[in-house]
Amino acid sequence: MWRLSYANGIRLWGGLFVAPAVTIFVIFKYIPMAWAMWLSLSSYDLLTPPRFIGLDNYEGLAKDALFTQALENTFTYVIGSTIPIWIVGLLLALVFASRNQYSVWSRVWSNFFMSALFLTNVMPVLVAAVVWKFLYHPAGLINEILRQLGVARIDWLTDQHTAMPAMILVTVWRFAPYFMLVFLAGLLAIPRDYYEAAALDGAGVRQQFRSITLPSLAPVMGFVIVVSVLLTARIFLMPFVMTQGGPGGATRVLAMYIYENGFTYLKMGRAAAASVILFAIVLLFTALQLRLFKEAEET
Repeated sequence: MWRLSYANGIRLWGGLFVAPAVTIFVIFKYIPMAWAMWLSLSSYDLLTPPRFIGLDNYEGLAKDALFTQALENTFTYVIGSTIPIWIVGLLLALVFASRNQYSVWSRVWSNFFMSALFLTNVMPVLVAAVVWKFLYHPAGLINEILRQLGVARIDWLTDQHTAMPAMILVTVWRFAPYFMLVFLAGLLAIPRDYYEAAALDGAGVRQQFRSITLPSLAPVMGFVIVVSVLLTARIFLMPFVMTQGGPGGATRVLAMYIYENGFTYLKMGRAAAASVILFAIVLLFTALQLRLFKEAEET
């Protein structure tokens, strides 16, 4: 009665192999997510037991001007970062893909510069934020270069009009090379026969890009859009180190708002409610993008 068939034995061994990973996910991911959703419906200050209060935390967020500002800043940061990341990453991939078609030395230099660019993604976020904070200093290297060009000093991180663009620039500088490699893998997977046939039919470079490259990169584009939005929507360390959410809350994103409410003001229930809202927004966007790209592939 204890003897298993071959198929059931394979299933059992497969279940045993994935059990540790599933256990880790359940303990460190899904249980904390469920706990956060419960805390969003309670009042909890880390000192006394949670007390159920229903939707009061969500009502408080709707009336909180700081939450509205953080939500707007998050949307501004995500949109301002992801679109340049897509464009710069794709342009760099197109450059390196074209260089790989030439001589051996061209490919060697192409690989060298590609590796040098990718080092920005290997650098930890904390290190990048500290380095760029010094570069953006009023007496830093960037302002010194601008002064040599006759441009007046710019208070990059202390001016409400320049703080967010300065942070977006660092984000594009750091993440664009990673997505460049993703785009490059997609470009190199496109058969060269397509371009040769299009060239024989008289199609120019722009027409080939519009009719061959972009449609072939549709699955890659879907991946890049979803992953880049997920990366930027939960950004925390960069604004925390570079601006501490200032000036005047101009760079306070939702992740910083959650941190401040939970660990500075000990309003863990409100912080959990804000995290649930952030999770819902990201989940809705991801599901919508996956559905749109699935429909595009089917058509």
